[in-house]
Amino acid sequence: MDTSMLDDAVAARAAPFRLSPGTLANFRSALRERSLQKGEHLFREGDPGNALYFVRKGLLRYYYLADGVEHTGQFFDEGKFVGDVFALTTGAPGLQNIDALEPSEVLVIPTSTLMTSYEADHAFERFGRRVMEEAMAGSQARTASLLKLSPEERYSRFVAMRPEVARRVPQYVVASYLGITPEALSRIRRRRTSGAV
Repeated sequence: MDTSMLDDAVAARAAPFRLSPGTLANFRSALRERSLQKGEHLFREGDPGNALYFVRKGLLRYYYLADGVEHTGQFFDEGKFVGDVFALTTGAPGLQNIDALEPSEVLVIPTSTLMTSYEADHAFERFGRRVMEEAMAGSQARTASLLKLSPEERYSRFVAMRPEVARRVPQYVVASYLGITPEALSRIRRRRTSGAV
């Protein structure tokens, strides 16, 4: 199993501390690979938070389901960590759904392995803290965007910050992420194309 991309992501978040080779070997030995087809769920609301996932290939998103409507929260492409932070940190059932927007490959990191690694190595503990900080920062930025920016501004920001992801995500899912209807997104895109925005 190729873990080089994950190794780099863990080391970058653990810096300036160096990972213990023994702890890293134990960490790697507990990983497992999982392949997902487009539309397949990695995690569903109510599931236990027994793993963190690392996206090695593909594109995933998390979303909430309210009154039968999907509300997309964020996208995760290659090199990103994804999981239900609420379930991971509280032990309560998960609040969100995570599915694949295209065929994807993830590395599954069991929660028990994370906890053992945190206890064994300060560098791993720093890695875990940084992943949770990134998740919190992303969640706050997302909330601020929804509350403070117009739909046009949210779309412009999304395309500017995540152009590759914006090209790969179906437009109805982009609309869900922006908190608008697909028809409203079509109007925004037409205005941008015509130079009206």
